[in-house]
Amino acid sequence: MTGNRHLSPGAKRQKAFRERMGTMGMTIPRIYMTADEQAMVRTFLRQCRGERTERLIADMDFSRLHEKWTAARLFEALKADAARQDALTGIRLEGAPPAVMLTLSQHGGQTARLAVSDEEIFVTTVLCEKGAVKQPARFNEACLRLGPTLPLSNVGLVGNEYILFGQLSAHSPLANIVEELDVLGRNAVETLSALSALIR
Repeated sequence: MTGNRHLSPGAKRQKAFRERMGTMGMTIPRIYMTADEQAMVRTFLRQCRGERTERLIADMDFSRLHEKWTAARLFEALKADAARQDALTGIRLEGAPPAVMLTLSQHGGQTARLAVSDEEIFVTTVLCEKGAVKQPARFNEACLRLGPTLPLSNVGLVGNEYILFGQLSAHSPLANIVEELDVLGRNAVETLSALSALIR
């Protein structure tokens, strides 16, 4: 039998996410990995966890993990974290509904945006304007080929902007959100470097 009622809650959330991305004109490639490849990715992600992430985990208030983030709460939490280090700067609320905007100071000053919904936190950074791409067909192919090499991030096209994006649960600990921002920043620097010959 088929139908949404037979899907697990996680599968339903993934399906809803893909549908929302589709309405924005974005296509998310499905990537299939062998068990060995999955093990390599898990090992890589474990190695990416640095001292700062471990400190955030140690300081977390686990009694609040059941609470969903709102844009306002996330803004305040990121501001408090930024006061202890300088990786995130210029943290502010913008727009309606509000989203958290900030600068990834350790990754070329990329601007990141965090939009909070009932189910997820959608994290993005702009790579370039569509009009800045020299050869769209080659650029799009290069983006697709880069996709599987970017941990936790995907390349998409929203309106006239190519973006790098990732998403987390709206219940994610602050440590996970900060780590996502760090990974997004590193991936943006690497992606722009790889695509620079195709951008004006």
